[in-house]
Amino acid sequence: MSTKDKKENRLVVGDATWADAIPEWLLEEIKYERIMYGLAGIVNPNAPKVGFAEIAAYLMTASMRGPLSHEHTKIYLYCCARVFERKGKEMTDDMKEVLKLGLTKGEEYYYKELVDNIYRARGGEIKNPLIEVMKTLKKKCARKEEQPGHTKDKLSKVQAALFEGAEE
Repeated sequence: MSTKDKKENRLVVGDATWADAIPEWLLEEIKYERIMYGLAGIVNPNAPKVGFAEIAAYLMTASMRGPLSHEHTKIYLYCCARVFERKGKEMTDDMKEVLKLGLTKGEEYYYKELVDNIYRARGGEIKNPLIEVMKTLKKKCARKEEQPGHTKDKLSKVQAALFEGAEE
C-alpha cells in the first residue's frame, strides 16, 4: 500500500503514481466519510472505520497499475455505487445491479481485509478538531453520569439525537 503523504490522516492509495488522478469530488467524499464515521465511532465503537469513498479511491489507483481480481473489481463497483447513491449521482445498470445483489461472503472477506489494511496504513483513527471536541464532550458527560442525581437516559437521548443517521 502506498500513501499520498506521510502525515497523520494520510490518504492510502493502491498506487501512489496515480494519486493525483483521484477526482476532487471523491477526495471531498473521503473527508466527509471520515468525519461522519469518526463522530459515529464516539457513540458506537462498531461504526465503520473506513468509508466507501476511501476504498473506491484505493481501488481506483490500484486498477491503474494493473488489472484487479474479480472480487476487487466487484468491491470497487459496489463502493462506487454506494457513493453515487449517497450523492444522488446517476448510476449505470451494473451499479444498480451490484447494489441490489450486494457482495458475496468471499467478496465481504476481501472488503473487510481492505478496510483493515487501509485503516492500519493511514495511521488508525482520524485526527480532526471536531471529533476531538466531541470525544472530550463525551468524557465530560460520562463523568457527569457518575454524579448523584444524574440520569443516564438524558445523555443517551442527546447522543442519539446528535448521531442519528450517521451510520449507513
